[in-house]
This record gives sequence, structure tokens and C-alpha cells, in this order.
Amino acid sequence: MRTLSLAARLTVTTAVLAVLALACGGGNGTGVTEVTPVVSNSELAVGENRFVVGLLDQDTEAITDAKVAFRFFKLDGDQQTPKGEAEATALTVDKSYTHTHPDGKVEKHSAGETGVYVAHPTFDEAGSWGVEVTATIDGKTFDPVGAAFTVLQEGKSVAVGAQAPRSDTLTLKDVTDVAEIDTSDPPIPQMHTLSIAEAVTSGNPSVIIFATPAFCLSRICGPTKEIVDELFRQYKDEVGFVHVEPYDLEKARNGEGLFPIKATAEWGLQSEPWVFLVDRDGIVTAKFEGVVSLDELQTALDQLIAG
Repeated sequence: MRTLSLAARLTVTTAVLAVLALACGGGNGTGVTEVTPVVSNSELAVGENRFVVGLLDQDTEAITDAKVAFRFFKLDGDQQTPKGEAEATALTVDKSYTHTHPDGKVEKHSAGETGVYVAHPTFDEAGSWGVEVTATIDGKTFDPVGAAFTVLQEGKSVAVGAQAPRSDTLTLKDVTDVAEIDTSDPPIPQMHTLSIAEAVTSGNPSVIIFATPAFCLSRICGPTKEIVDELFRQYKDEVGFVHVEPYDLEKARNGEGLFPIKATAEWGLQSEPWVFLVDRDGIVTAKFEGVVSLDELQTALDQLIAG
């Protein structure tokens, strides 16, 4: 069997996540006649997971204002074994991307609204699973709709409870301008004073974000980076922050394509954006893929600092 390269796997997986990015917000739900769920995790593994689903209407527009409940099933041929239920939390984000002009000026552009629904189920075995999604929109409860997904014995991304890889990422001392290693508008240079390796061995808690506002296929990187920027402003005296562009920016800017850097492979990432929280001992305590809220990150970071 031919094995896809990391670059190919990341591009394929991120393209799946980009289905939601291409959808525009569905407004207040009026006129929705059909609901289709899209499981947007790039991976799910045995244990507790941050399970993320997007909902699309009949026009492939993102539904952002529903009340959503999940029912989970283990699938074995025609057999469906119930495995639990969960109420989902709705998250909405305004998508964006940045563009670098020939004169070097970076400009941010809006790309519409999208949203997802998040729950934290525990999957007790690997294999084929299904989720039944019941959505209530504008007072109307739709018939349950299903989606299948795969649960791995172990995920490819760094697991919660594992040692954070000591990745040797570029910092300000390696470049003449922060724009060489950051496509944010505006960048925060202090997020590039430490490499990942330096941050996770510093003896302080760390926030590591892999995001590329300019080249993100999902167009969620910019909003996620802005949320982490807000965290930085709140916690910079207690926590180390490292922003990493997951692709080789020189090649991306030259139109050669999106080639993941070494750290992307070391952290096992097949999509973007990702946010990881790391404790004083260099252990990953939480991770978030794709759309994330400030409240989620604040809660997890407060628990990390308190611990």
C-alpha cells in the first residue's frame, strides 16, 4: 500500500475540515429544511475527546444557532451499540485570512462566519463509531441525522499526558523581521522569543499554537490566533507563549505549495490550527483543534496554572 507523505496527509485532512470554512453562516435558522452533520476532527482516539461537529443546511451553509444533542454508537456491521449521549456547546467564529502585499504590508480580510458544536465524550474502544445528531433550530426539532467516524487506539497528535516534543523552532534571533516567521496581522513578537524546546523546558507553563493566518485552508487560524493573542495579554507574566507557522513560509509565499515544517511532524499534526497547553514539567495537559473559544482556553489555562 502506498503511504501518503506528511504534506499530502495534512493537506487532505485540512481539506476535509475546510468544508465548514467554505460554508457561510446560516443566519437565524429561518428557511432550514435539511441538516447534514460533518465531524470535523482530524482524529479521534480511545479515551476522552473534544468532539467537534459542524452542521450544514440544504444550501451547504453553516448552521450556527442550533441547540444540538449527540447520541453515540459503536458500529459493528449492522449492529449499533448505544454508547452514551451528550449535549453540545455551540461555538461561532468570524473567519479571516491575511494577505501580504508586494510592499510587505500585511492586511487582514474577513471571510464570513462559521460555527461548530462541541462535546467531550469518552470512547472506550477503537473502530467504527457513529453519532446521531438532533438539532433544534428556530424552535423546530429536526429528525436525527447520523455520521460515521473512526476511533483510533492512539491518535497521531501528541496526546494529553504525554511529554511535549522538544521542537527546535525558529525565533526572533534567527530572522531579521518577525514577518519572516509570522503571517498574523499584527504579529506579537514576544510569541517568538522562545522556541518550543525552550518554552517546554523553561519550568513555566506554556501555550503552543500552530496556526497560519495567511495560508490556513480552513480560514480559522486567524481567529484562533487572535484568541490566543488575548490570552497572551492576560497571562504573559505567568505563561510562555509560542506561535508556530506550521508550513515553510518561504515556499508558501513563492507559490511552491504548503510544506509542513519539522515541528508539525514532530507534534503529529494533520490539520491546522492547533493549540496545546503544557505544564511546568513539559507535559501536555490540554489540546484544541480548529474552532476554539476564549472561555475554553481560559478555563483550561487557569486549571493548569492552579495545578
